[in-house]
Amino acid sequence: MATKSFRNRHQTEEEDASALKLGPEFNNAGCLLISEVKYLLENRDKDAPDTKVYNKTLEYVKTFTKFNTTDSASAVRDTLRREPALTQFETAQIANLCPATADEAKSVIPSLVKIDDDRLEALLRDIQTMRKYQS
Repeated sequence: MATKSFRNRHQTEEEDASALKLGPEFNNAGCLLISEVKYLLENRDKDAPDTKVYNKTLEYVKTFTKFNTTDSASAVRDTLRREPALTQFETAQIANLCPATADEAKSVIPSLVKIDDDRLEALLRDIQTMRKYQS
């Protein structure tokens, strides 16, 4: 029994989102923006499931999407890809949360400390502008 709790404690110590240690199942996983998930769910075939989980998920993405069109979501993703230090996870988090300042971004996404504040501020300004003027 002690071995099991030690193993669970050891596993918890290995996973740390602030250091981008999300667990082995996420090592090569792609990350979608909430806006992209919304597009995928809304554009399913007519046989989309009418289940409680599906409907709640669709309601969630409609509520929290930041970019209304696939073009604006793609433009944001392309803008964030220009920063080579960002991982897919960080890219999705920035696009999904749309922090206004580098300080705010680093407080909600601690792994961003590796990026210079001025570079991060420029990216965030670009994203806020895209969000403001999306069609």
